[in-house]
Amino acid sequence: MLEVLTDPNGFFKRKINEENEWKTPLIIMAVMAILGALSAYITMMKVMESLPQEAAAFAGVGAAFGIVGAIIGVIFAWVLYSAIFYLISLVFNGEGSFKRVMEFVSYGFIPSIASSAISLYFTNKILSGIDFSMDDPTMIADMILTDPSMKIAGILGIIFTLWSANIWIFGMMYARNLSFKNAAITVGIPIGLYVLYTLYTLKIFGV
Repeated sequence: MLEVLTDPNGFFKRKINEENEWKTPLIIMAVMAILGALSAYITMMKVMESLPQEAAAFAGVGAAFGIVGAIIGVIFAWVLYSAIFYLISLVFNGEGSFKRVMEFVSYGFIPSIASSAISLYFTNKILSGIDFSMDDPTMIADMILTDPSMKIAGILGIIFTLWSANIWIFGMMYARNLSFKNAAITVGIPIGLYVLYTLYTLKIFGV
């Protein structure tokens, strides 16, 4: 597993000659889903603390939906990234099955596990200082987005995303039989747009 983080080229060069293997990819995505569910649970619990007692039962239902939604979101992200990379690679006459793409894309989420864990810490820290009893949702959102911890988490998230992108480039090279340049374009377009959106949302570096 460490090899995919330090030498993705060698890792995927070896994996492409092996049969499709789903145990490890499913474990990776399961860990991602658990972290996402924990984040949703912590967020809803912080909100519930500020709600009237009579609304607590409804908030509990909301927390359950939030957890389920987080798990579905991880699965959706896995399929979406795989589909986008697969479709863009068609422009370069990529060859290789979608199943292989999904398998290799899962390994690129390993850095996101660390990113999600860090984000979980900062989320708990930020929400602990927010008064959700305020009537203005916009003010609450602004307080969250302007918190320095959110910017730190955002910058770290971008760094880990770029690490994931490096893994995905080599993954797509072998999964879709692309040159390094074409694989970099395939991955770079959606990831570049995502990074720009993150910078804009968090107003990092004045963007």
